[in-house]
Amino acid sequence: MTPLLLPTPDTDAQFARITAALTRRGFLGGSAAALSMLEFAGCSTGDVGDGADGATRTVQTHYGSVDVPVDPQRIVAVSYNTPWQLQAVGAQPVATLDYSAYIDQFTPTQQKFIEGLSTVGVFLQVNREAVVAAAPDLIVGDVYEIDEDMFRELSKIAPTAVYSGTNRSDWRSVSEGAADAVNKGSALTSNREKYTAMQARIRTDYAAQLADLNVTRGEFIPDLRPSTGFEAFPLEQLEMLRDVTVVIYPKQPNGTDSAGMKSVFASPLWSRIPAVASGRSFGISTQVTDYGTAINWLNELESGALEALS
Repeated sequence: MTPLLLPTPDTDAQFARITAALTRRGFLGGSAAALSMLEFAGCSTGDVGDGADGATRTVQTHYGSVDVPVDPQRIVAVSYNTPWQLQAVGAQPVATLDYSAYIDQFTPTQQKFIEGLSTVGVFLQVNREAVVAAAPDLIVGDVYEIDEDMFRELSKIAPTAVYSGTNRSDWRSVSEGAADAVNKGSALTSNREKYTAMQARIRTDYAAQLADLNVTRGEFIPDLRPSTGFEAFPLEQLEMLRDVTVVIYPKQPNGTDSAGMKSVFASPLWSRIPAVASGRSFGISTQVTDYGTAINWLNELESGALEALS
């Protein structure tokens, strides 16, 4: 959320999420992940039937083929977005990273989902001993936090499924991989179908506002395509938004503005942006990590922006 869901976002990072969210016609979401709301999803992965205790199935991961339990009972999530990707398909981990330092960045539902679970480190710092203590039968994460050396160490503890996409903002590829690892392909497919159906309805109901989804980038916004999926700019470059017609910016999960966004709003350059001056800037609280949160993002977009533009 992110865009990337990253802890303690600073002003530059927040601004990066704004600049990724602009267009001279229609809108863009608040990050590369949000932009992908406008595209259709990729291929699905099917389920394997239930098996006896100890039965395994082979899945394809970033680090090659891995034999994982057919019905994992003790899943440990070792990357920042993994718990929410598991939550979306109905898989409950027994341990996650420690989110206490930035727990207010998550919704009440997400907070309840991880409440009371064991912790196995913090963002970018997995504690191997804590993973051992959690007694996992499956470890799930993403390559943006689990490098090959850590993958090898974790694989000594339990089968470890690590996934990647085109960049960190490619939530589709990573969330589909995580769902496959825990044998929840059917739930993933159901979520994806709901998401694409909602896309289709919005395309029809708000065709004028979306200009048939022919999304364009503001002329003065550089098309850098960074491998991270986002780019940071100093506040002084807010003027690059001078030709956009709609701005979508990120809000906190509770609907308030973060300290970083408040700093952006305090800049005189912000109020001079035509879209802002004309009341065509909209905040969205949802951080997209999977099809479930993508549906929530579209709901917010519809109720908070598209209806207002109608």
